[in-house]
Amino acid sequence: MPFTLGQRWISDTESELGLGTVVAVDARTVTLLFPSTGENRLYARSDSPVTRVMFNPGDTITSHDGWQMQVEEVKEENGLLTYIGTRLDTEESGVALREVFLDSKLVFSKPQDR
Repeated sequence: MPFTLGQRWISDTESELGLGTVVAVDARTVTLLFPSTGENRLYARSDSPVTRVMFNPGDTITSHDGWQMQVEEVKEENGLLTYIGTRLDTEESGVALREVFLDSKLVFSKPQDR
């Protein structure tokens, strides 16, 4: 699976860590920083127990600043996602939120939510 610096992933075995950010990638390993706990995890690239976090149009997401947005479009560029949508607090449309700025405290409680 391809890893890119700044992508957001969640641990399949430690979902309580919240969203992790890819902070280092080499030929054999990938390092994720989990900002909500301040912890790092080093995984083998070939068999890492992590799932890429990607939201879809219609989903409501939260920024690291605490504001929410309803996703209308998802753009991918160089392996990184940008969500385009309408802020729920200001009703401003066409707002772009790069995945690196997603709230890190997000926790998925059910496998189907991942």
